[in-house]
Amino acid sequence: MSTDNLKELRPVGDGELSFDPLASEAVVSRTERATLRRKRRRRWSVVTVAVIVVVLVAGLAGLRLQTRPPMAAVSVSSASTVRVGVPSPPIPWPVAGQGAVAVPSAGFLAQSGPETPVAVASLTKMVTALVVLRDHPLPAGGAGPPITITAGDVAQYDADLASDQSTVPIVVGEVLSERQALEALLIVSANDVAYALAVWDAGSQSVFVAKMNREASALGATRSHYVDASGYDPGSVSTASDSLRIAAAGMAIPTFAHVVGMRSVVLPVAGTVSNVVTEIGTGGVVGVKSGFTPQAGACLVLATEREVGGHEALVLVAALGQPTSSPAYRVPIDPSSSSAPVAFPADDGNPVDAFRFTRPLVDNLLAVARSAVVWAPIVVRHQRLATAATPWDGRSGPVHVLAAHGAALAAWPGQTVRVSTRIGKVRDGAPAGEVVGQASYRLGAQDVAVPLVLSRAVPKPGWWWRLVHG
Repeated sequence: MSTDNLKELRPVGDGELSFDPLASEAVVSRTERATLRRKRRRRWSVVTVAVIVVVLVAGLAGLRLQTRPPMAAVSVSSASTVRVGVPSPPIPWPVAGQGAVAVPSAGFLAQSGPETPVAVASLTKMVTALVVLRDHPLPAGGAGPPITITAGDVAQYDADLASDQSTVPIVVGEVLSERQALEALLIVSANDVAYALAVWDAGSQSVFVAKMNREASALGATRSHYVDASGYDPGSVSTASDSLRIAAAGMAIPTFAHVVGMRSVVLPVAGTVSNVVTEIGTGGVVGVKSGFTPQAGACLVLATEREVGGHEALVLVAALGQPTSSPAYRVPIDPSSSSAPVAFPADDGNPVDAFRFTRPLVDNLLAVARSAVVWAPIVVRHQRLATAATPWDGRSGPVHVLAAHGAALAAWPGQTVRVSTRIGKVRDGAPAGEVVGQASYRLGAQDVAVPLVLSRAVPKPGWWWRLVHG
């Protein structure tokens, strides 16, 4: 008999024991209930753990699904430079002396042969005018402050006249406006007015010359050095390339460009005088300056404009140290060139016109240079410049980043355009056509910015990818 049953035996008189079935059933009932309770507790524990696990998994899944996916990885495919592929034309350089060609807006500058400093005569006056205009800015059309001619100025005029220099008549007490003085300097090439301007601006020619050399250095004309304001002294030297650097700086100032483009001017004492550069106003020539001394030979800088792409591009050419007697050479012309051969005038022994052999040479150089400037496409509309890839691309592949529109620049054939591509963060779901960056194209003073857009919408990641990779 089990101990549980023993508990159900009760004494029944004279020490006998009897078995109580009701008590036995009560004990069994309590045992079963305890067992059921234990089972229920285990069951609830399992359920509770399961619920907690489900909640944690669901919470983790929710966090993963809510986590922001990574931005698209952008890969730039455009090069850092673009070359203007048009063939460069042969340049008809002068055989003697130096020559140079420049297109300032395109940053193009080329010189024939070594850049050896040589005397440049009155080309020096371009720097004189630049210093005066830097110190005393003159708005286009303005007259500027008055300049009273002194006895010292007239003494300089007398000395210049005696040495057969280029001058304009002046008298003591005559009043020239700054503009009139610049007209006498650049149009008539008056050495006496160059001296008067130097003293008016700086107090002395020596102080003014120091300013001239600082100005030339600041413009990158590092092979130029000046010892006077007029260029009559052969110690004032430059190169063909430096002369164009200086001319470009002058032509960028409206007053300078206007004055050197005048064919004649009226001065108080001298009256009407013509520009010594006879090409001005003909054949598209808009400036700039000539110079001559026996030591320098004939020196000539000319400017014209080339219309390309609806824009005007300034073209400059220079020739230094050109012979004044009949040249013993002809400028070589490429057979494929459309320019006409240089026709030099007959040498009649008349030395009056020092530029009669230089003009046709420079005119030809200018014509070739002008026709060489092109409107060069550097990017076309919808050209692919980058790609934006996401880890969930799948079969759709990366999204292309395209140029929103085409662009072109004025250029000399063979030049290299610098390219800078900047793209920001590309988010998932970004629509087609959204601007995500910019490509900048720079050549000389030209800087063109092209927006970059998406070729199609960037796909969003699916829920499974986010659940697994979130």
